[in-house]
Amino acid sequence: MAAIQCKVEIPKVDGLKDGELTVGREFLLVCEGEFPKTLQQDKLQLVLQPEQKYTIALRGFEFRSPTEADVKITSYTAGGVRFDNLQITDGTTTLDLGPVQYQVASVLPPPKPPSQPGEQAPKQEPFGPIGPMNIQVPMMYWGILAAFIGVIALFVVTKIFRSLQRRKIIERLKEHDSALSPVAEFHQKFRRMQRENTVFFGGTPKSEDIPLALDETRHMLKLYITRRYKIPALEWSPRLILKDLKKYHPKVYQETGSELEKLVKEFLHAVEDRSKLSGSDVLNLSKRTRLLVEEMERLS
Repeated sequence: MAAIQCKVEIPKVDGLKDGELTVGREFLLVCEGEFPKTLQQDKLQLVLQPEQKYTIALRGFEFRSPTEADVKITSYTAGGVRFDNLQITDGTTTLDLGPVQYQVASVLPPPKPPSQPGEQAPKQEPFGPIGPMNIQVPMMYWGILAAFIGVIALFVVTKIFRSLQRRKIIERLKEHDSALSPVAEFHQKFRRMQRENTVFFGGTPKSEDIPLALDETRHMLKLYITRRYKIPALEWSPRLILKDLKKYHPKVYQETGSELEKLVKEFLHAVEDRSKLSGSDVLNLSKRTRLLVEEMERLS
């Protein structure tokens, strides 16, 4: 094992806040130490536990000098991330990159705090005198008016927020876009899963591989939709994803929307009943996912 130490470095990008990592933003691990001359850069991949696979993704590796290299990284999961010893391997040689820690911010705004308990709404005063008569508006009507205005305001704010969120996802994808196309990245990850997960080996799979294959397939589908159609599928609900697809990609929705909706529902049921899943169930979902992605790509 080579002695290597790394530090996080966030390149400056126009339009993005300096020094802040957001979901999907590319950053660097600047690593210094002893690198073997036989290291095969084109075969490098991170050594991760199953629960860490969506926390960090390798985007590239480039030497600055014989003893210093840039490891390009992307994270699609918001929150604090810490590795006691991040490792990278080319299949033959494994390198210890040492402890790595960083914080990823979500593009979603923080939720508004609840109102204070016991707080009372301000007292509504009736209309003042009109002509020679005093006319008072009942409180019920004020409540109906306030509720109506609130619904309209919420609708407008939601539309603006989703528009901004969509614009941000497009900017982020341009910033860190992979050399692989969305469908090529899907197939690469799918083939890797077929090689590593016993669900695809035939016979009786390992019990821990069944939910792992389910989660990986579901994440690959969401990542493909995120990159291919510029939809925040990793953060949006299935209803919003289908609605956005219908609006901006009507041909794809018309041909594949029904199957996508069925598949999403089956994934949700499978996640809820993990203990009852069989290898054949996950194998069937994975095959249908691959066929759906290929059909969506053909129509795009």
